[in-house]
Amino acid sequence: MAKTYYAEGRQVAYVIRGLLILGGLGVYFSIPGLHWGFFFGILLGSVILGEIFGGMWTNKRRKDKKARKPAKGANVKQSSARQSSATRAKTNIPSAKAPIKKLTDAQILKADVRTLSGTDFERLMELYYIDQGYTVQRVGGSGDHEVDLILKGKEGYKIAVQCKRWKQDVGNDIVLRLKAGKQVHGSYDAWIVTTSNFTKAAKEAADRLNIKLINGLSLDDRLKRWKTKRGV
Repeated sequence: MAKTYYAEGRQVAYVIRGLLILGGLGVYFSIPGLHWGFFFGILLGSVILGEIFGGMWTNKRRKDKKARKPAKGANVKQSSARQSSATRAKTNIPSAKAPIKKLTDAQILKADVRTLSGTDFERLMELYYIDQGYTVQRVGGSGDHEVDLILKGKEGYKIAVQCKRWKQDVGNDIVLRLKAGKQVHGSYDAWIVTTSNFTKAAKEAADRLNIKLINGLSLDDRLKRWKTKRGV
């Protein structure tokens, strides 16, 4: 259900964003002589508010789902647990699944970047940027506003980085959300790093919003030179 609620949240965000943009532009064009900065302020403000309300909708739906869980579910679980215990006692089957083994940093460095999980890819990029002289903070998770890493250079300014270990091209929706995330995290700059490529709309949006895009070919070249330098 998490994906369904997330999709609902995205729809709410899009609707609110569209209504705010239409209303804001109506006001803008109805008042002659307004500075052009108001135009871009309306667009940016609509995107940010849409993201905020969309996120609030998703969180509310998830909380409502948890609150509606019937009490009888506990009885069903207890009954299932007793049956499972009896079955395991007869067949000597372990009660817990074997945990997924996390890759070490050494294994992440040696692995093909396109076989890594999203979390391991973020860790790889964290190691890479640490070696480039940045202080790195991991942010990825629920409510990350499309920001996985926060880099801080020697000059003191922050860079918001989104890591996408994708096969399909990254669209302009990611670029727009990162623009909002950049402001939320108080970053001076924003980058998107992907193992794939970017759509034409994403490139146009990034150029307009001054967001740096690093595609798969550029990433491969950077990682190759970095790993060679490290002797991997």
